Amino acid sequence: MKQYQFKLSVDSNRKSVAIENDHDEPVGYVDKGVLRNCEKRNTYSYTSTRGESLTLGLKKRKFRDMNISKYIIVSDDTELVFKERPGTSLLHFRVDGRIDEQFMSIEENWSGDMEVYLHGDHIATVKEDVASTETLILADSQLDDHSLKFGILVLMYFMFKLYKRESWDVANLLA
Repeated sequence: MKQYQFKLSVDSNRKSVAIENDHDEPVGYVDKGVLRNCEKRNTYSYTSTRGESLTLGLKKRKFRDMNISKYIIVSDDTELVFKERPGTSLLHFRVDGRIDEQFMSIEENWSGDMEVYLHGDHIATVKEDVASTETLILADSQLDDHSLKFGILVLMYFMFKLYKRESWDVANLLA
């Protein structure tokens, strides 16, 4: 199991969230992003230290889809759509999609943590420690921290916080 942490990073007027491994080395950064047809306020980009980047945004909703959110994910060579499952997301956060012909599911567990599954296998948990205000990613040792899957799980945490209607201080700083 590998461990990562969200940390605020401010350098030369650029605000971002650094994702650091357990050796306090950054593996990537989260910034505000822009995607056509997505809410400006709820769009973020993740760039790994190798330079790969992806952007995830909450698609602008029309009245008829107010209860089902869709998320657009764009990288250099891929465009994906993840969406909430009707009925399931009323009590707990649950978003599903396909990546590399595999089914990916991101959901809230009964403890309030965010769990990530790939083709039915648990690959990561994102936990927030309210007392210390730390947010940790506990990931399977096989998950590459420069992969599209890792970037999606990092960015989906911002959507998870939006779903819970909680204001996360770091997300507000990026605005």
